[in-house]
Amino acid sequence: MTMTDKQKEIRGKILTELYLRGPISRKDIAHNTGITPATTTAVTGELINEGIIEANSLTDNDSKSKKRSGRKKVTLSITNNHSYYIGIELSRHFLTLYLINNAGELITKQHHKVEILNFTNDETINYLLAVLNNCLTNYHSFNIRAAGIAIPGHFDKQNQRIASSSEWQKFDLSRLINEAAIPLFLENNVHCMSLHEHLISTTNKGENFVFFHAVQGIFSSSIYNESLYGNNNFSVGEIGHTIVYPDGEQCECGRFGCLQNYLGGFNIMKKAQRSYNQNPHSILKKIVANPADITLPKIAEAYRLGDTAISEIIEEAINAVVVTLNNLSMLIDTSKIYLHGPLFNEMITHQILTEYLSYKNLYQGLPEIDFDIIPYEVTNGARGAAALALYHSLIWSQ
Repeated sequence: MTMTDKQKEIRGKILTELYLRGPISRKDIAHNTGITPATTTAVTGELINEGIIEANSLTDNDSKSKKRSGRKKVTLSITNNHSYYIGIELSRHFLTLYLINNAGELITKQHHKVEILNFTNDETINYLLAVLNNCLTNYHSFNIRAAGIAIPGHFDKQNQRIASSSEWQKFDLSRLINEAAIPLFLENNVHCMSLHEHLISTTNKGENFVFFHAVQGIFSSSIYNESLYGNNNFSVGEIGHTIVYPDGEQCECGRFGCLQNYLGGFNIMKKAQRSYNQNPHSILKKIVANPADITLPKIAEAYRLGDTAISEIIEEAINAVVVTLNNLSMLIDTSKIYLHGPLFNEMITHQILTEYLSYKNLYQGLPEIDFDIIPYEVTNGARGAAALALYHSLIWSQ
C-alpha cells in the first residue's frame, strides 16, 4: 500500500500511541493525538486488518463501563506475531545480535567475542553480513522486515561511515547497506537503547527522560516530547568531556577534570591496577592474583572490604555522577534519569549514589532527582538496535 507523507504521519502517531499507552481505546487515541475520531477509526481498522494491532473487550467485571454505556469498552493493543526485527551492536570487543517480534519480545540473542578493530573494512562487512544472513536463514519462516545497527559513535549518512574516533572512521558501511537482504538502519548505540526504553519498556509511558550510559565511553541520550532529542547534532549527549573537577586530572582531550577521567570504565580499571601495583597492602591482592584480573565487580568487592584507595576511586566517580545529574536535570525538562553501565549494577554503587543525591543536590529549591538503574547486559545495545528497526520500518515506515 502506497501512502502519502500525511498518511504516514497519522499512522505513525497512532502506532506510537499504541506502543506507549496501549491497550487504549480509539477515543483516547483521538484525544491524545488530535486526530479526528473518524480518521482514527479508519486507520486503526487498517492496522487490525494488517494484523499489527488487535481489538480487546474489557472483562465483565468492569462494572463502571457497563453501567455507563450498556456495552463493553473496546481497547486496542499491539499484536506479537505480525513481524520481526533484528538488532546488532558493533563494539570494540564483541558483536551482539537480538531478534524481537513487533511487540518487542525476545526471540533469540547472540554474543560473539570478536576484535572488530583488528579487521579490515572488507572483513568487517563480510562478518556483519554473515551474522545477519545466518539469522535470516535460521528464522526464514519469520517475517523479518528490517535490522538496526547500534554503532559506537554517530552515523555519517553522507559518507556512510561512523563519525567517531579515528579508529572507527576507517570502516565504510556503504557495502553493508547495499548488500544486506533487508533494510538497515544505523544509529548511535546509546540512542538505540534510549529508543528501546521509550517504546518497549513497560516502565515509561511517553515521559521525557535522560538515558545516561557509562561503560568505556560516556554518553547521554534524551527522549523529549516523545522523540529522540538532538540526534542529528553529533555534539549533543557527548558529556564524557564535561568538566566535573576543574583542578582535576588531565584528560586525553587536553582539558582537566573531565567526567571521562573519573567514570569511564577503562580509567577506573587503570586506577585500580595502579593501586594494586603501588600499594603492598591493597585488599585487591587478596581478591585477584594479578592486576590483569581486576574487573568492576572485583573493585566493588574491594570497596566493600574497606580498601582505602578503592574507596577514594569509587566515591570520586559517584560524586562526578552526582554533579553531572544535577547539571542534566537543569538542562533538560525530564521526570526521570536512567543510569546504565556495569558500575551501576553493583549494589554498593546504588547505595552511595542514593546517599550522595540525598544531601548533595547542588542547586537548592530544585526537586530531587528521580533516577532508575537499567541493569547492564552486553546485549542491551543490540536490543536497542532492534527497537530502532521497528521504529523506522513499522511505526514510521519509510
